[in-house]
Amino acid sequence: MLRFLHTAGLHLGADFAQLPPEKAAKAQAYQFDALEHLVRVAEREAVDCILIAGDLFHTASPDPALFSRAMSVLEQATCPVFLSPGQHDFIHAQSPYETCTLPKNLHVFTGSSLESVQLDPDTAVWGAALQEQAVSVPLAHETFSHPINLCVLHSDLHHKAGCNHYTADTLAKSGFSYFAAGGSPIATGLQRTGSTIFGSSGGLAALSAQESGAKGFLLIQIGNTVKAQFIESKAMQFAQIEIDLTPIPSDVGLQKVLIDRIPKKPDHVCASVVLTGERVYEPNLTALRRVLDQVFLSCTVSNETIPKKPLWRYLQQDDIRGAVSRRYRDLIEAAPSSEEKDDLTRALRFALAAFDEDPMPPLS
Repeated sequence: MLRFLHTAGLHLGADFAQLPPEKAAKAQAYQFDALEHLVRVAEREAVDCILIAGDLFHTASPDPALFSRAMSVLEQATCPVFLSPGQHDFIHAQSPYETCTLPKNLHVFTGSSLESVQLDPDTAVWGAALQEQAVSVPLAHETFSHPINLCVLHSDLHHKAGCNHYTADTLAKSGFSYFAAGGSPIATGLQRTGSTIFGSSGGLAALSAQESGAKGFLLIQIGNTVKAQFIESKAMQFAQIEIDLTPIPSDVGLQKVLIDRIPKKPDHVCASVVLTGERVYEPNLTALRRVLDQVFLSCTVSNETIPKKPLWRYLQQDDIRGAVSRRYRDLIEAAPSSEEKDDLTRALRFALAAFDEDPMPPLS
């Protein structure tokens, strides 16, 4: 049985310029927490190797001290580490992957075409590097001489226009036992094409609010079947929390709803709280922002609510609004069930919003 970790996209050296300096420094510290956690999990799970599918660093020329610190962490791994440089940390003439002394347990694929390294008598690991002038790597390779063949490459499998994209047909023809992709912030479950199992680990760390949700890496087990377990990262995450203010009568009620929506380890989360729906009171946004900025690493609050207007505000008017209101009143009174009454009430709210050229009210 073969067990290994599959990860990508830590982006060490990212400046997190969207955050205040002291919080950006925390985000950078969390990145190293994530790398150290990866190494600890590798030891705890007694895996055979770690595959890093690109973008360990956010730049192709990282700060020397940053590079040295990352290498020191990887050196602590009790298993071999295989790294395929990606779109951000691509290989070039002065790349530290080429010019610096690397840990003995780390193999960096630096060629522009696939090469293999024997992991054990039954397993070979294949990889290549994205180069300064090229962002694609052919999947052509020599004849396999091992029963199990892993491939680690920086590749966005989600988007046809993405970096170093491969089609399912190309992956099937490659014949790899497992294709470890990096290059997309979206993690996937295991997929099969032909005899090749493939997957994307997503990013180990998030860089922007567009990458909301849990970040992490995959623990892969190859035996009679191939299994994957997603393990959450220790790096910073982004989260969007949308709250419908329609049924909430006060700031106290809003606080209760928010408490239930706060994710685990909020001090590692940059949150975006969005208030929606029809409000029946004016929320104290200044106080809300102040409190949430103490709860989360960082937090923004957006108010997209509209004021709730009385349903029967046009009932006595002698115009089309009044006529529509009176017609719906009669229909609601005659409706045989509460569900039909609710549907008719909702329809009237939509009709009046259209008359007033207001945003449409919530569906629920």
